[in-house]
Amino acid sequence: MKKLIKEPLVHFFLLGIVLFVIYSQVNKNDSEQDIVIDNADIAHMAELWRMQWQRPPTSEELQGLIEKYVNQEVLYREALRMNLDHNDEIVKRRLAQKMEFLGQDLSGLVAPASEENLKAYFEDHKKDFETPYRYTLYQILFTEDNHVNPLEKAKNVLQKYGLSDTQGMQDKGDVFLLNYKLKDTDAFYLNREFGEQFTKQLEELPVGQWIGPIKSGYGVHLVYLESKTPPSIPSFAEVKDKVKREYEYQMEQEGQEAILKALRENYKVRITADNLEKATIDEIAQNK
Repeated sequence: MKKLIKEPLVHFFLLGIVLFVIYSQVNKNDSEQDIVIDNADIAHMAELWRMQWQRPPTSEELQGLIEKYVNQEVLYREALRMNLDHNDEIVKRRLAQKMEFLGQDLSGLVAPASEENLKAYFEDHKKDFETPYRYTLYQILFTEDNHVNPLEKAKNVLQKYGLSDTQGMQDKGDVFLLNYKLKDTDAFYLNREFGEQFTKQLEELPVGQWIGPIKSGYGVHLVYLESKTPPSIPSFAEVKDKVKREYEYQMEQEGQEAILKALRENYKVRITADNLEKATIDEIAQNK
């Protein structure tokens, strides 16, 4: 024990505690602030416990939750009193997020997702809810791994077997990880699997014959379109849930932008850094 007391690290630790207490007392307000725990606080604690443990807390457990809440509140207030939140990026980010959440709540009050508002939004943004092209197609692939010139190989196969039915062409291409037949597949899936360059070309292709060559990230394809369904605009009822999500998101974004713009009017941005271009400094300073 005596050896432990003589350790410089222990002295430093104890000195830190003393300084912490002294600083706290020096910066303390003349009148102590009450920590009030009301019915809403108790109900919130109990609900969080119930969500985690699937049962309400016992009296002893609730008392422990209250003690934990009080300890957290004390440490939080003392941290603010000691200005420990200053230049803390995590604290700044969290508080900024809470302000953003307030903006979201306000947007819900100002522009609620009522039936009338949703229908008006749908009418103004119908194009955004348009269904994509849908295809049923067959495809075969020719790659550089298997051919010196896959483009010429595809042309030769098309010229020789282009009048074959779908079954007659199945073994004319290279082994490929994707299915030979893609049934009732939308353009989003094709974009993801083959790339937009491939999918965009399908819009202009005729139905009922082998066509190509068509390039993708995999190589060169020959394609047979069995069916092609062009885009259409669904009814409001069919996409109401999606309209609601899009509407609420846009209202939140517009609300936050409006609030932030109004708040920034209260601040003057001064950039003293000398390692930025003047045009960039002027743009940031004037961005209100």
